[in-house]
Amino acid sequence: MRIVVIDPNLPAVAAELEAAVRAVAPEAEVAWHPRFDRAAVARDLPGAEVLVASRYTASLVPMSSSLRLLQCPAAGLDAIDTAALPAGVLLANTGHHERSIAEHVLAGVVVLRRRVREQDVALRERGEWASSTFDASLPLPVGLDGARVGFAGFGAIGRACWAPLRALGAVGAAVTGSGRLDAAAHGLAWAGGADRLDELVAGSDVVVLSAPLTDRTRGMVDARLLELAPSGAVLVNVGRGPLVVEEALFEALASGRLGGAVLDVWWSYPGGGAAGGSGASGTGAGAGPVTGAPGRCDWGSLPNVVASPHSSGITRQTLLARVADVAENVRRLRAGGP
Repeated sequence: MRIVVIDPNLPAVAAELEAAVRAVAPEAEVAWHPRFDRAAVARDLPGAEVLVASRYTASLVPMSSSLRLLQCPAAGLDAIDTAALPAGVLLANTGHHERSIAEHVLAGVVVLRRRVREQDVALRERGEWASSTFDASLPLPVGLDGARVGFAGFGAIGRACWAPLRALGAVGAAVTGSGRLDAAAHGLAWAGGADRLDELVAGSDVVVLSAPLTDRTRGMVDARLLELAPSGAVLVNVGRGPLVVEEALFEALASGRLGGAVLDVWWSYPGGGAAGGSGASGTGAGAGPVTGAPGRCDWGSLPNVVASPHSSGITRQTLLARVADVAENVRRLRAGGP
């Protein structure tokens, strides 16, 4: 059995993946491609029964005559052209990133609300003890006990983000596409449909976006909605960049109407990676830094933004859990099961 892996993250756990796969399919051969190189993929994909990749286009169909399983190594299938998949090819995805994302969200929110960055820079660069304890002109930092947190989207990521915030005393609410969320079952003050998004934003000190990107949700956070947010509110986006109108968010942050933003997803990616996709579909891991503007605005100029390169879900724990899923699906395929 030949398995082709096209992914920038899994090479970090290559030994573990190969061991897990060979435990269930001793004859397996694994071909690694940390980035999508058409010539290299054209050499390895013909004859492969399993493709582990977050991107699939019609151009790969002629190379896929032996393909039986397309395993996406992430949750999002945005960059998979499902209509192009040959008949009979199974499609699977995986997740396990929600706890890693929750850690990242909690850290970013605390950094902004507790003014950690400002205090660090002041003490490190100027020797200033920038705390209200020493300087009465400075505001008291704001904790999370009693903070109002609103979730736009409350799937696995939203629920994982809510758990530590709830433990710290926050009060939560959520809006979902279906509008059928049981608020009491999740310890939320209320839950509703997308028609209550205005109410959610207007009543939240922290807004967490993890909704999927669809025609309905694209640009749902615009200038009008941001005007409803309380002064000093923090926006977190771990969903997709285009959920938010870029220029509207930049202006709200630059003007100080919003207190800050935690942004892990963007409007553009290096190498032409799709803003609505995995973010890594256009490039991959290499020996050196990858550069590229994350959008049209000058995001590096804003001190009230915690920025990360679509990395909040990528930890060793996430990747090892995904390795286990890949191996289990290979076992099922080899056994003739679904």
